[in-house]
Amino acid sequence: MARYDIKNFTDSEVDYYSRQIMLKNMGFDAQRNLKGATVCIVGVGGLGSPVSIQLASMGVGTLRLVDNDIVEVSNLQRQHLYGIDQVGLPKVEAAAKRLKGLNPFIDIEPLPMMVTPFNAEEIIKGSDVVIGSLDMMAPRYSLNRACQKLDIPLIHGAALAYNGTVSTILPGETACLECFQGGVDDAEMPTCATVGVHPAILGIVGSLIVSETVRIIIGQEPNLADKLMFLDLEDYSFETINLRKAENCPVCGEMDKTPEPIAYDAVTEICGREGRRVFIFNPERRMDLPLEEVNAQLNSLGFKVVVKGDLGSTFEGSDGVKGSILKTGIAILEGFQEKDEAVGIHGRIFSALE
Repeated sequence: MARYDIKNFTDSEVDYYSRQIMLKNMGFDAQRNLKGATVCIVGVGGLGSPVSIQLASMGVGTLRLVDNDIVEVSNLQRQHLYGIDQVGLPKVEAAAKRLKGLNPFIDIEPLPMMVTPFNAEEIIKGSDVVIGSLDMMAPRYSLNRACQKLDIPLIHGAALAYNGTVSTILPGETACLECFQGGVDDAEMPTCATVGVHPAILGIVGSLIVSETVRIIIGQEPNLADKLMFLDLEDYSFETINLRKAENCPVCGEMDKTPEPIAYDAVTEICGREGRRVFIFNPERRMDLPLEEVNAQLNSLGFKVVVKGDLGSTFEGSDGVKGSILKTGIAILEGFQEKDEAVGIHGRIFSALE
């Protein structure tokens, strides 16, 4: 007979979670709720790293990790989920391996995908909580609308430079993201590539996101429902702004309005690494590429495959050109002077794969 007669937990799990189970308002019932929950973390970069580490170690039974990027050296200053030996791997693949090593009692679902208006519902379906740890507004809006439609709580977090914000969005109860941050154009927004980000603000914002997520899962009222917390690391200020639903919000308001379409481009340019232009190609439909064939095609075109992962490959070419192909069909190409050059290379790579 087990040393602890606790349903659904092994002795090893009880030992693992012992310091958490004894917390006020936790106990075994709360731990069971965590074990039975599915949390979808969209973006496993600066914010997603501390969030996923904490939720994994706390025992959330299933973590669905969504990200379309690979691990870069420039990530390691703040994305402590990764190590130097994982550079070139898809982030979700590297994250899944790290988190399973941290807690073997949970399940990880890595999805190397970009969130779009067309796949957001598919990505979050079946989740108990969705966490948006993204750095662009368009995918945030896609998540917001999908969560509103499927009635799934959304924890919105953002961090840049020395500042961060957190808000908990409960469909049908609180203001949605577009009530208080609607109509923002990504082209006008600064990014961490242009203004930087302090690792400490990511840890603080990430911890608040985790706290709100756990409160929802174990049946407690979230502290930031209908509130937006603003943090400033330079003067250590924490300010909370009360929110309310906008009656004329086209997403969650009472008026029958059709929301504006979310900006989407199958080929997007992001801030270049080391000053180079970077293009991300997102297929209209999710693919399931055989990576052996991908690697063979890259070799036939004169590229050298330098990292071979289970969910993607990273390659290098001449004149500073390099890139990655993910199993879902996403391609990241960098080192080009013009977009047309990247489009041409993409066409040559995929001509034999589709």
